[in-house]
Amino acid sequence: MKQLLRIAAAVLLLAASPAWAALRLPALFADHMVLQAGAPAAVWGWADPGAEVTVTFSGQEPVHAAAGSDGRWKAALPALDAGARGTLAVESKGTKKEIADVLAGQVWLCSGQSNMEYNVDAPASRYAPREKEVDGNVALAHKEAAPLEGAIRYFQVTRFGADAPQDDVKGSWIVVTPENVGECSAVAWNFALRVHDALRQPVGLILSTWGGTPVQSWLPREALDATSVAADIWKHHAELIAQFPAAKKKYDADLAAWKAANPTPELQAENKRKMPRMPYYATCSLAPVRLYNGMIHGLAPYTLSGFLWYQGEADGKNPTQYAEQIRALVNAWRKDWEAELPFFYVELAGCGNPPQKPAEGGTAYIREAQAGVLQLPKTGVAIAVDLGLPKNIHPPFKKEVGNRLAGLALEKVYGQRVGGVDSPQFEGFAVEGNSVRLKFTHAEGLRAKDGGPLKGFALRGAHGDWVWGDARIDGQDIVVSSPSVSAPAAVRYGWASYPTLSVENAAGLPLRPFRTDPETPDAPAPVPIGTPVK
Repeated sequence: MKQLLRIAAAVLLLAASPAWAALRLPALFADHMVLQAGAPAAVWGWADPGAEVTVTFSGQEPVHAAAGSDGRWKAALPALDAGARGTLAVESKGTKKEIADVLAGQVWLCSGQSNMEYNVDAPASRYAPREKEVDGNVALAHKEAAPLEGAIRYFQVTRFGADAPQDDVKGSWIVVTPENVGECSAVAWNFALRVHDALRQPVGLILSTWGGTPVQSWLPREALDATSVAADIWKHHAELIAQFPAAKKKYDADLAAWKAANPTPELQAENKRKMPRMPYYATCSLAPVRLYNGMIHGLAPYTLSGFLWYQGEADGKNPTQYAEQIRALVNAWRKDWEAELPFFYVELAGCGNPPQKPAEGGTAYIREAQAGVLQLPKTGVAIAVDLGLPKNIHPPFKKEVGNRLAGLALEKVYGQRVGGVDSPQFEGFAVEGNSVRLKFTHAEGLRAKDGGPLKGFALRGAHGDWVWGDARIDGQDIVVSSPSVSAPAAVRYGWASYPTLSVENAAGLPLRPFRTDPETPDAPAPVPIGTPVK
């Protein structure tokens, strides 16, 4: 009887053992993976508590680790030469896992919302009216992938939100070929292609994206809560959850009416933009911290070269909250990776109607808030304000965006003298009588775009309305004045959602929109994420 009790107890103990009680590796460690070259590469997983784990890569000296009381272990492979190829083997207590077709190269985490997510073969209709240019880039991508022989690969993180940080993600590695290149993020693909061509090294991309999502979704809880805007964000989150039952009832009725008005698949596709949207709910992709928990936390500490970020459209009405949150995101992700990794972001493209009056504002404020990233070390911006289209939040020029991001990486991370990777940027100003002299960085060869007149400059005095300014280039400065402003106090340039841009440097990069009066509290009041816009 005692023997039976002992056996029963042992069975119960085994049943209660946690999931990590056998050798297990994160989803990132799978066939066709890319390990970071030139630095010790982190390898980790789970095993029996206290168990020894041995890691080897293609005949190199093995490295050893021991699982802690929670079953987690971590090892670091010696720095691998770029292009090294082989099998990664992990063994513990007689169990061996082998990962085939592993490459060493440059690894970048690419994250954000739909403009980072949109793939090479995204339907041209999304990018109207520039279908021919899009189709040309698609055909070019398929041609460019042919000679790579598997040197560019990406890990697609499965969409998943969670209430608590997850130790792993779901997804798989995909080797880019001419047949499947169309499924890869267009921005990430073009970034990887230029980096590969310049360095002649394999490139691995980790794609963790979700269209339409705000920055708050990608922040860890502790980082968000440390910001001054956290209380408002959580308050609005609770209010919207409380409103969900009534909002869902209205949504169901509106959806039924929409379906009745569009009974065929053709009509539904034609009128998809008018389809009612599901209201905000507790576990939706807009909710704070959930995407970080499910799609970022489990990626650390995979060894990377850096981060690429394309997001901000979903926060366009919340610039006063965005600047602090995006800085918090950079710092939090770097903390997870225990390294001050480079962070390059894409400034929002122009979108909307051409400005009808000076200093309209609009998404100019979110571009200014995005620049909060540049207050941190090892950061950079790939400008895209000149690549937008009216009333189209998804511009087609992803090749140019990817190339600009790659230029930043090649010059600032890999030490190549690429040149022309930074746009002219406002640095300071001085009032000179009835004019204002503006000074810039990265202004070598400052010139009028297409040789035309300088436009897009707005001027005003200490009080009164904004007026269009007359501008001229003076060396690397610009001087602005107006006959209707005798005592100018402030200048703005490109200050609109779809701004008029007229200045560029010798590299052909446009002058970034700016204002000399950022202390002026005229940015729009925050609109809670998820609030229906009337």
